[in-house]
Amino acid sequence: MNALSIDLRQRILHYSLTHPIRQTAEVFQISPDTVQRLKNLYYETGRVEPRPCQAKHWKAISEEGELYLKSHVMENPDLTLEALCEHYQLVYGVEVGVTTMHNTLKRIGITRKKKHSTTPTSTATTTSSKKIATSMP
Repeated sequence: MNALSIDLRQRILHYSLTHPIRQTAEVFQISPDTVQRLKNLYYETGRVEPRPCQAKHWKAISEEGELYLKSHVMENPDLTLEALCEHYQLVYGVEVGVTTMHNTLKRIGITRKKKHSTTPTSTATTTSSKKIATSMP
């Protein structure tokens, strides 16, 4: 649901000062909890504007750490995510999980996918032909 406009918030507050909360909620077709929250917000801050959004999660791996990881992975491309986590903890003193490391590498554009050979192996073709030959009566 979208946030209530400032104008509507002010009208709700002014109406709720002279009328019960439930009646205010019915008139404006909102929940009584919303009326109560608006009144509490006004009593705490003196304003009806919504509070600023809370900060999102802080990144466990800093921007400097991302640059370090990028260069470290380029030098050592065969390291596993677990090894990268351990190495990052030794260098920066911050313990990060495998998922965090994976998401960070993905964000900075490093994929960990193994490269496959372009030509199929000869055993794959001979095995499938033997199965076909033995399955016929």
